[in-house]
Amino acid sequence: IFPKGVCLRFLEIIKDKHPWGISRERIWGCPLPCWNCKNCGEHVWFFSRKEIINNASDLPDGENFELHRPWIDKIVIKCKKCNSKMEREPFVLDTWHNSGAAPYASLTDIEYEENIPAVFLTEGIDQTRGWAYTLLMENVIFNNKAASPFKSFLFQGHVLDKNGNKMSKSQGNVLDAIELMTKYPVDLIRFYFIWKSSPIEPLNFSTDELMSRPYQVLSTLYHLHLYLKQNSQYDKFEKSYSLNWAKNKDLIKSPEVWILSKLQKLISYVAESQNKCRFHEAAKALDDFIINSVSQVYIPITRPEIWAEDESQRERRFAIYATLSEILRVFDIMLHPICPFTTEYLHGAMFSQKSILLESWPEPEKMLINDSLEESFDLMKEVVSVSASARMKGKLKRRWPLNEAIICVEKSQKQKLEPLSNLLLSQLNVEKYNIIELEKNDGLEFVAQLLRLHLPIIPKVELERKKIGPKAKQDLPKLLTKFSETDPKKIVDDLLQNGNHVFELDTNKITLDKEDFIVDFAEQSEYAVARRDSLIVFVSSARNHDMMARGLIRDVARRLQALRKERGYTPTDILETAYILDLDEESIQMINERQNELAFLVRVKKIVFEDKAKSYKDDDIDGQKIRISVE
Repeated sequence: IFPKGVCLRFLEIIKDKHPWGISRERIWGCPLPCWNCKNCGEHVWFFSRKEIINNASDLPDGENFELHRPWIDKIVIKCKKCNSKMEREPFVLDTWHNSGAAPYASLTDIEYEENIPAVFLTEGIDQTRGWAYTLLMENVIFNNKAASPFKSFLFQGHVLDKNGNKMSKSQGNVLDAIELMTKYPVDLIRFYFIWKSSPIEPLNFSTDELMSRPYQVLSTLYHLHLYLKQNSQYDKFEKSYSLNWAKNKDLIKSPEVWILSKLQKLISYVAESQNKCRFHEAAKALDDFIINSVSQVYIPITRPEIWAEDESQRERRFAIYATLSEILRVFDIMLHPICPFTTEYLHGAMFSQKSILLESWPEPEKMLINDSLEESFDLMKEVVSVSASARMKGKLKRRWPLNEAIICVEKSQKQKLEPLSNLLLSQLNVEKYNIIELEKNDGLEFVAQLLRLHLPIIPKVELERKKIGPKAKQDLPKLLTKFSETDPKKIVDDLLQNGNHVFELDTNKITLDKEDFIVDFAEQSEYAVARRDSLIVFVSSARNHDMMARGLIRDVARRLQALRKERGYTPTDILETAYILDLDEESIQMINERQNELAFLVRVKKIVFEDKAKSYKDDDIDGQKIRISVE
């Protein structure tokens, strides 16, 4: 599991055979157990306290003497050759000798056999020549064979400042760890360290980045637990309504099948990444799953069912709670090595009074993996994302219902979307959609294909300046003028029919071939379009009274929901009244037509347009100032 570069670096250090002076002129350290006779030059080595006691002529501190300097230096040894006084060698061992000998010196023979080689060791990249090398060399010497004391060794990169510079007090860019952990949650810092980069790479530490995506992950995880707790308690959900119960009752729908399939693959990927010391990849996978799959897809898809007050759908809501419980329980366990305090708290608050450390590491259930449905959902997410880009270009809010979407996909992709027709309709927020499969083409052939399918496009044509120069020569200015006056549709038609287009100048004709043009397309005025690789989505920009009313309802609902949260209400609290002031007459009429829908979205009993609330919040909708309140 060694990254190639680090592994080669370590091997080069071994090949280098750099001389190691193992002694140091210091007080602290392991004294060299060698006594020298100054008279005859005899050297004597002792390797245990007992040997020293048996050979000492004077023990000033008794037999329980301290083995370190200066006490060991007081011991007098008589030379057996000349009977002169011997003195201990004044040097101590290099501390790396102690570190390198640690496995052999600190364990009994039985412990050594059971635990060495160690499964995993880690240190900074600067310890490649230090600890890793000395461990290996001394273990080979002590065992008198090629025996490593470790199976794997992770060399970690250094922590640098946000600009990639070494932290230095003189530069004033040092982050004080105590201050950092006082200001920010320790689990957030832990997650950031793991999430930020590969452990072998230097880490540019930025508190701004710390509080961006990493904070979003932990905050989202907390609020997902809160969402589950508040709604499940409101519905009187109990743990006996398990995932198996939901399966047996046939209450599992495609969103649950999809998210549970994603969960099984996540379990496998996280375990595999951690086993390979690719901890950052595990953290990024956890991040992607909880944000992009659970929070941004599964929750919005199932929220309308959760909020429905229909008693006949109570068991279906329980199936959603059971699914979300399984997702969060397993996720907590997998995140625990990185964020132990957060996950211990969430697990204890939601799932069990026993410590999360007593839980078994999750194993993937292969029977729950559904590759085809995952492909369908992934394609649907991509379609919705491109649709959102088209809305942004057309200045059409995602909350606004639109009449139509036209989805252009590659061959065979249409059938992947068909099983999710109802979901796709709600996710796109349109009245209807049409899926069209396109052949893989570009340029003229691609635009011709779009025209044949009567898609809402306008051909766009540009000249290949480098190619037309030799053909136009001195007539280039006239050609450019004529080109600007020519309908692009006419040029495209001629290219398709004849393979060229002829420009009639005052005294000359210039014939340009297909290769002399760059052909593309733009959307017609009543549509907005976005494109990502081979996927194209058109959305209709025209909105009738009904669509405008529904869009207004959602705009107002979003602001009232934010106000509920600001005032400390939970999603399950059904309030008495929502107050809305300062809307124009047309907007009031639109809301009156759909009062029940707005009341459902913001969980209130009634909507009032009179100034009777205790306090209001100032807000605006597309520049129109309003005042709102909930009580």
